[in-house]
Amino acid sequence: MIVSAQYQEFTDGVMRRASVPTTQEAREASTHALESLAQHLDGLDREQVASVLPPTLRDAVVGESSTPEGSTAPDLVQEMSRRASCPPERARYLLEAVLSEIVTADPALGDSLRHRLPQEFAPLFTAPGQGAPPDLNAAAAENKPRPLDPDELERALGQLENWRGSTAGIAREISLPQDRQRPLLARVRAAEEELSHHVNVTHPGADLVRFEVRTRSLGSVTELDMRLAARIDEAVRAVGSGG
Repeated sequence: MIVSAQYQEFTDGVMRRASVPTTQEAREASTHALESLAQHLDGLDREQVASVLPPTLRDAVVGESSTPEGSTAPDLVQEMSRRASCPPERARYLLEAVLSEIVTADPALGDSLRHRLPQEFAPLFTAPGQGAPPDLNAAAAENKPRPLDPDELERALGQLENWRGSTAGIAREISLPQDRQRPLLARVRAAEEELSHHVNVTHPGADLVRFEVRTRSLGSVTELDMRLAARIDEAVRAVGSGG
């Protein structure tokens, strides 16, 4: 359990996970993350979270929830983005850093929150760099996407399924009956919203779906693109296309 004497240990953990240089920045990130999370918790859950926090952070989870039922992980990321005045990819990174530090300090609480919140919240309790590769370490720490060099791209493509391309863009094409395309695209849209990033979808043929990703602002493939590609692979497996 986190007690007052362990406050520095907690903030040091957030500093390390979130790649922030000062205790003040770690405290601000923790406060924004906890205030955002509190909007998605009921009164009992907020009390449980507050009970394991240092006194200086407890106020961040006190108060009534203002988020209606049915809130989602993208809602939480957007709330964090608003409070911290940073891009959504950076907001998600900070949330992962703070929430995973809580899990480390009190695993039982972490398990409770994972089960009580919708399943899509679960990845937010994984520390940056410890989830499914590739991660957003460099991109989020720098507060902007980072282009991959050819060697990095080759390694990253080896972790994906049937993606091809270059540092200018990657693509995957699958064969899927038209009646199965709708649930696939619904899953892909959910991933886009969660990551605040987008994929170009085309239909070269009636039973063909082509996905193309790149970061348009940079004209290059970034770590964020690779993460979205990995989520598309998950969506393909989920609908059982085998393609």
